[in-house]
Amino acid sequence: MHSKQLQAITQSPRLAMRYQLCGEVPKMMTPRSPLIDLLETYTPHQRLRMIGIRVLPALGYTGGLMFRNGEQLYRWLKPEPQMLETDTWPAESRRIKTFRKKLTEADLRKHCQSWPEFIQTRKAGEKG
Repeated sequence: MHSKQLQAITQSPRLAMRYQLCGEVPKMMTPRSPLIDLLETYTPHQRLRMIGIRVLPALGYTGGLMFRNGEQLYRWLKPEPQMLETDTWPAESRRIKTFRKKLTEADLRKHCQSWPEFIQTRKAGEKG
């Protein structure tokens, strides 16, 4: 059992009762989206150099929010590597659930005010 699961059970009477009666623990999930997958192909250093990213429906999220850099955006999209199914975070409520397009560097680059020169243009599917 993950420590987050244990903490949730001890803090929520509903989850504690569910565990006692059925032996069920809250499920863990990994936040996923095409934008998260794309950002994970870059190092944190590279993401820090992607300046002024505006998140629009073309990237799979609503709202037109502006982020200082790619790392700030990544932390908003995926606050932790594993989340409880009962956890809520802002990015999840703005995610377009039906968005399945595989995003490319060109898609992300269109939404950046400044793209770092040292990131070479990569072919689709190639990791940096």
